[in-house]
Amino acid sequence: MNKYSIPLAFLCVISIWSTTPLAVQWSSGNAPIASALLRMMLGAAFCGAVMLATRVKLPFDQRARALFLASGLSIFGSMTLIYWAAQSIPSGWIAVLFGLSPLFTGLFSILVEPESDLTITRSAGILLGFFGLYLVFRAGLSFKEDSLLGVALVVVAVLISSSSAVLIRHLAHARDLSGIQITTGGLLVAIPFFALTALLVDPVSQLQFTPKAQAAILYLGLLGTGIGFSLYFFLLKHTSASNVSLVTLVTPITALLIGSWLNNEPVIPNVWWGGICVCLGLLLYQYRPLLGSNKL
Repeated sequence: MNKYSIPLAFLCVISIWSTTPLAVQWSSGNAPIASALLRMMLGAAFCGAVMLATRVKLPFDQRARALFLASGLSIFGSMTLIYWAAQSIPSGWIAVLFGLSPLFTGLFSILVEPESDLTITRSAGILLGFFGLYLVFRAGLSFKEDSLLGVALVVVAVLISSSSAVLIRHLAHARDLSGIQITTGGLLVAIPFFALTALLVDPVSQLQFTPKAQAAILYLGLLGTGIGFSLYFFLLKHTSASNVSLVTLVTPITALLIGSWLNNEPVIPNVWWGGICVCLGLLLYQYRPLLGSNKL
């Protein structure tokens, strides 16, 4: 691994995560979970092909299975909720709410990562981030009837993703696996859960995917899942969980801009102010040593 690997991985993940919420919304159609299932299957096929070409094997020892189970349940839990939420809220809102993940991750990390000390500045960052969340909830109340439920679903998805990020990081240190191995194993765990859920909530007779939805599923399967998840787990392995989630420092604003530009999503002031508060909260949370704060 050279010195450019981690910065390049961060840039790629930022680009993918900025466009993923809109692609999720475009791909869902009238069968969101079936769409998620197709995405995960494409991602697993892509990862399997890469592993086959590079002659990388997938281990199945006890530690590897624990890591795959944690990543798979995280993928299923968070993605299912996001696909459901995408039916009722604009795509940019999803990115704004996921901007809270470093703050949630930090709260979970305090218990297990020595470097995650709670300082005055970090506390201010957390409070500012939650104020941004409050603004988005207010926007949900005024947008449409079921948007508040969509906001709540994404918040739960963020909690699942943030808590599992800390767990996956610690499991990854105990078992030396590459990002693509973790992604492949996690997808193999998640796909049966997606398939069962799709059978229950998305009747086969109602499945309809427009050409735009098909293109979005292909994009999400190859880039959003195969490459995006692999880079995400690569970063989790080589940096702290809190640092990895800092990609959301950029994605709330870029996703709002992309959604407004490409999907004509409404520009609601409270959501933009919420996104700005989340980003400023993240700056306070991450760069507290530059501000010289003391531990609480």
